[in-house]
Amino acid sequence: MLDVRRLQFLVELSHRGTIAAVAAALHMSPSGISQQLTLLEREAGAALLERVGRGVRLTDAGRQLAERGADILAALELAHAELRSGEEPPTGTCRVAAFGSAARALVPSLLDCQRRHPGLRVELVESEPEVAVPGLLSGEFDLVVSEEYPGSTPELPRHVHREVLGTDPLEIVIATSLLGERDLVKEGANLPWALEPVGATSRAWAVQHCLGLGFSPMVQYESYDLELLLLLVHQGAAASILPRLVLAPQRETAKPPSLRSPPAVLTRLDTGWSRRLVSLTRQARERDPSVRAVREALRVSFGIRQPE
Repeated sequence: MLDVRRLQFLVELSHRGTIAAVAAALHMSPSGISQQLTLLEREAGAALLERVGRGVRLTDAGRQLAERGADILAALELAHAELRSGEEPPTGTCRVAAFGSAARALVPSLLDCQRRHPGLRVELVESEPEVAVPGLLSGEFDLVVSEEYPGSTPELPRHVHREVLGTDPLEIVIATSLLGERDLVKEGANLPWALEPVGATSRAWAVQHCLGLGFSPMVQYESYDLELLLLLVHQGAAASILPRLVLAPQRETAKPPSLRSPPAVLTRLDTGWSRRLVSLTRQARERDPSVRAVREALRVSFGIRQPE
């Protein structure tokens, strides 16, 4: 008989790629994880791992067992969730992971959700989707708020339910003082740009959009922090492509905390494209009362940005 806990370690390894990452996620030592996986191999009667340099990877048998293990763990969670499906009002803890700009926008609605459901505790963690999705699969998070840029719909892991919350228009933004009398499209190649780093989906989309306009952006500043990119725009240092969620009217007119002088007047050009904001949860938790309540709060947060 296979030990379910050890099976979870194998499934975690299939998601996270390294024993060190599994150990960090589960708050265990790497040696402890390795020992448990060795015991699982004995129980299975097959080699599940093979050495590759200083790390390991799953064998064909390991990948097959990890897939079946994910099914088993999902079925166990679903059985437990069905016992709670009739509970009203929502109780317990719902842990939400959201990327930076979304996390800031969610705070009012999540706090209101807690006030309306006194038995519910909502925890919010700022985390990028690349980290949050494996955490969702391992049970570290109950909901993940993620983003999808035009032309790229990430392949979802098995047993994950996706719901579109709304759309967030993408705009080219530049300080009017930096642009001057120049035509942004004609002079785009001669302007400094501030974008997310290479490897980010938003960076790939922004570069492709600029190429479609007829120029290649000269990227001088890179950061995953959209607030920093906006700060550079306000300083008149660069142009950028940012989602409207970061450019809410009340925030555009407010003085950024890092500026000692009033923010620059911005020229904003709609790209005609939007990113999708989505919520992800494990299918077994989709009907859980706490998850349903928090998802409703997410819809309230982003509903005003849904297309008319």
